[in-house]
Amino acid sequence: MKVLEGVTIIDFTQAYSGPFCTMQLADFGARVIKIERRGMGDQSREWTPINEKGESGYFAAINRGKESVSLDINKPEGVEIIKTMVKEADIVVENFKVGTLDKMGLGYDELKKVNPEIIYASISGYGQNGPWSSLAAYDNVIQAMCGMMEMTGFADDVPTKVGPAIGDNFTGLTMALAITMAYFHKLNTGKGQRLDVAMMDCLFGIMESPILCKELLNQETTRCGNTDPTLCPYDVYPCKDGYFSVGLAAGSTAEWQRFCTAIQMPELLEDKRFVTNELRLENYDIITSIITEFMKTKTKAELTEVFNANKIPSSPVNTIPEMMHHEQLKARNMLIDLVDENVGTYVAIGNPMMMSETPAVIEKGAPSMGRDTEKVLKDFGYTEEDIKKFADCEVV
Repeated sequence: MKVLEGVTIIDFTQAYSGPFCTMQLADFGARVIKIERRGMGDQSREWTPINEKGESGYFAAINRGKESVSLDINKPEGVEIIKTMVKEADIVVENFKVGTLDKMGLGYDELKKVNPEIIYASISGYGQNGPWSSLAAYDNVIQAMCGMMEMTGFADDVPTKVGPAIGDNFTGLTMALAITMAYFHKLNTGKGQRLDVAMMDCLFGIMESPILCKELLNQETTRCGNTDPTLCPYDVYPCKDGYFSVGLAAGSTAEWQRFCTAIQMPELLEDKRFVTNELRLENYDIITSIITEFMKTKTKAELTEVFNANKIPSSPVNTIPEMMHHEQLKARNMLIDLVDENVGTYVAIGNPMMMSETPAVIEKGAPSMGRDTEKVLKDFGYTEEDIKKFADCEVV
């Protein structure tokens, strides 16, 4: 039995953060019923990459394992259908602009009248309260707002966005954790609750080092490229066929000894400029120049072999095509073949939560828009005649 089997989620989310959240829950067996705007669907159905049939790989990647109901919730009949479903559901998840579902009569206060045990989870840019709560936000905006962009990039260049949409996926994952804890609480007490997870809070919450430096030492830190101001060697170095990353622990004499062995320069162990991490930091430019000259004579494969043999934390800077064939990812089932009715068979990203007794089970791709409307409505007690009436008045 899947760990979340029997849990029903009404999913109003679209774009990235919300669908990424509910995908995690679907991977572990929850029934996720995705409510899509009639005639339009989730906006990410139009996001690249788009295949030759006009189907979005982006949508497929974060909506696997779900059911799709095409419904007009702007109409009273649509609202009533949702309330009927909520009576038997466990969780509602939404990432609309703050207050949108309240205006439709589908906010937490209304839905808990229908089901007092409902868990109502809201993802937003800035949260459900505060002076910025009504503002729209995207990943790049939140990265700039929370200080992450100021900390990313090189000191003499512009602030830089982290490559992946970390504001969306980390917020979605945080909400998945909040939902799981709230469901555990519900099992123990019979009580539902309102969950409020903001992108701003999530990204600010992982900015630990610069916040602590300011608070405890009154030191302001800024972006420092690929280095760490407290460690040396700790950088990305050019090599024959790309770049290579190495990092040593601050107080580890043993690691420094192994590093010098790996780069075939035992004489550095006797050099008084480099015997401690603090001295290497003081002479950073000198030691970096020495290391770089060695790195430039080797390929990524050669460096991987020598550093792994000497147990030095290191890695080539891999390209995405290289990672798509990486033996470690394959061994961990992080690359899986998935059949999707829209984009066809493709290599999907697995779920990183490895659980011995209740693993993720990824069985099916994302649904076509409205594919499950009739089936879901019947599951919640509607007859074929009811569904025909809904279709005639363009509710479904």
